[in-house]
Amino acid sequence: MITFIRSIVTSRFGAIFALLFVVIIAVGFVLGDVTGNSSFGGLGGGNVAKVGEKNITIGELNDTLQNRLRAERQQNPNLDMANFAESGGFESTIQRLISSYGLSEFGKAAGLAVSKRIVDYEIKKLPGAKGLDGQFSQEAFQAFLAQNRLSEKSFRDLYAQDLFNQQMGSAFGSGVAPPSSFALPYASLQLEQRSGQFALVPSQSFLPSNDPAPAILAKFYAENSARFTIPEQRAISYALFDRSIVDSRAKPTAAEIAEYYQKNQRSFAASEVRDVSRFVVPTEAAAKAAIAQINGGKSFEAVAAQLGLSVTTEKALSKEALTGVSSKAVADAVFAAAKGELAVPARGSLGYFVAKATDVRKVEARSLAQASTQITLLLESQKREAVLAEFTGEIEDAFADGQSINDVAKAQNLKIEVTPKLFANGASPANPNYKSIEEMRAILPAAFQLDEDGSAQLIEVVPGKTFAMIAVADLEKAAPPPLSKVRPIVVQQWKLAEGKKRAKIAAEQLRKIIAAGKSIADSLAALKIKAPAPETISGTRAGLSQNGGGLPPALLLLFSMKEGTAKTLTAPGEAGWLLVKLDRVVKGNAAGNPALVAAKSAELSNFINAELSAQFIAAALKEVGVTKDDDAIANLRKRLTSNDAN
Repeated sequence: MITFIRSIVTSRFGAIFALLFVVIIAVGFVLGDVTGNSSFGGLGGGNVAKVGEKNITIGELNDTLQNRLRAERQQNPNLDMANFAESGGFESTIQRLISSYGLSEFGKAAGLAVSKRIVDYEIKKLPGAKGLDGQFSQEAFQAFLAQNRLSEKSFRDLYAQDLFNQQMGSAFGSGVAPPSSFALPYASLQLEQRSGQFALVPSQSFLPSNDPAPAILAKFYAENSARFTIPEQRAISYALFDRSIVDSRAKPTAAEIAEYYQKNQRSFAASEVRDVSRFVVPTEAAAKAAIAQINGGKSFEAVAAQLGLSVTTEKALSKEALTGVSSKAVADAVFAAAKGELAVPARGSLGYFVAKATDVRKVEARSLAQASTQITLLLESQKREAVLAEFTGEIEDAFADGQSINDVAKAQNLKIEVTPKLFANGASPANPNYKSIEEMRAILPAAFQLDEDGSAQLIEVVPGKTFAMIAVADLEKAAPPPLSKVRPIVVQQWKLAEGKKRAKIAAEQLRKIIAAGKSIADSLAALKIKAPAPETISGTRAGLSQNGGGLPPALLLLFSMKEGTAKTLTAPGEAGWLLVKLDRVVKGNAAGNPALVAAKSAELSNFINAELSAQFIAAALKEVGVTKDDDAIANLRKRLTSNDAN
């Protein structure tokens, strides 16, 4: 998880969003905004729930809901809060927050804790927190926080919460595996084979010959307006700029360069660096045995390979850098040994190090003048991030204060461009040949989430590099066109719908004839139905799970039928109805397939452990106590969904 956090905190907007979520190991809960400590006293004083001694505030729940909605909109840009809540997102968010805090409160009561030292250790490993010498730098760390617009406390709280939840994850057990005799019937079911036939009873064979009366057509159009609705169109105002916009403000002064040199003199003093080859063994005795073999004539690499290990070689390590990747004892031992000489075995964080310096070099001290270029580049990079964060923050503040995109663009000397009306996919209804600029891949999803009141937003186009101010210049809401403009299409759709109704009646008649013993082909001929010739269909139950949702509906239906029976199934759209007949079932036997039994056992193990995890969480919540303010929750839901609808 810590590695995951490091990989995503490369941009200010992406980092802030990503850092709002923490994954609880072995449970799979996505937790939003769980590090808040706001409290308004009793349950009725601005809180929606109380878990143990922890209050979940209305503001915290609101922020978490908004964050989850933004995450969902990455996949579904048209999703709004009302639909999100209707699909269960509102209730699941509350439960996830409650479960998260319930586990935390339960763990604290059991004596679990995360020390400041552990958090410090993780922070020191962040690439963005290192200085010129590759070691932790408080200045670099502060610049990193400024870039991501985070306080040090909130950042530390995030790490602490994640490390704490990792400890709680161990309480869920290492896994419960069912015996093979339990998994065998389920594995055998995967090998079951089925074959049959299906035929389409097409709507086209039953179309009405006459057009509908105007009133009937108008009623059909009103009831099926979603079929003919033209998606929402938006014209987007935007102004692009990149990080070079702050270059002039990011140049470090001579005084700043001198100050950095003074504070980091150790980095520029004369020093010794070594190329170090090493491997790690579990015990001191194993290290001494390995050293004895090397001194006896075996190569360093051969001894490592004999132990199933590989040799790590790092170049130009200072004593401080080696301490950071091993321990002080290891660094002292390596730097005390002569070039090519094996160091005295010393203990590091992972075990005992077998190490030698393959090369030793002296690094001369550098004066301020000699180090000035390197310091300038570092400070310029750090300052640019801070100035860029400040610059973009000013733009966001201006938008929050109600300034328009035109006002802000004029103040920053940026050029505003306006697109024609576009669909969410970037297509122009007025010009089929229109091609959007590449940046629209990032702009359009954000622009279609903007409110309709003309408010503007700043987004990252390329994280940390390119930005865009965006606003809605014009909007045409999704709506069906006037019936007069699409009448021929609507008439055609009405006829297909009517034909499908009649096709369903014919399909049911066919099913009854087949039940009496006739084949699909003979049944179609008996009723004189014009339809494509029946087709054979077959598959295994294992194939259903392997292909997911890409299987033909007829094949899926085949595995929910009794042998010798027939069933009807609606075909996609208005195509008609499918008639499916199951001819043969061949049962499977996985007794001779241990790999399949093992795979099914692992799958069942996941279900069992998921249930155990759920039971553990339920027990933890019962132990710490949970109280919810249903009225406050209902009021928040009503306010969010009503505002969203408006």
